Amino acid sequence: MAEIKSIFDLDVETIKKLQDKIGVKADGMIGPKTVTALQAFLNQQGADPKLGVDGKLGPKTIKALQEYIGAEADGSFGEESANKLTFKLMENEEGERVASSESDLEALLNEQFRNA
Repeated sequence: MAEIKSIFDLDVETIKKLQDKIGVKADGMIGPKTVTALQAFLNQQGADPKLGVDGKLGPKTIKALQEYIGAEADGSFGEESANKLTFKLMENEEGERVASSESDLEALLNEQFRNA
């Protein structure tokens, strides 16, 4: 299987939030160190089957990430997955949505408006 070179439709701020969540330097770029930390994080969160921690962003890693964020786990990271990841990264430890920037607040308000 081919290695996936990027995660569709993630802006730099979302990537930085993901990097903060998984404990790597938040530089906004997804490289092997970020992917390795993501794989280890997903394993800690109960990825099944466990992922190999190899720094390669492949379909198994994408599926585990999709399962973690509650998106359709098809191994293809699209707009739905990007949106769900963005919102998942806005949750605190209790699973409550929080906004840490003006753009987060705008996204939260838009989501609440759509769900009303």
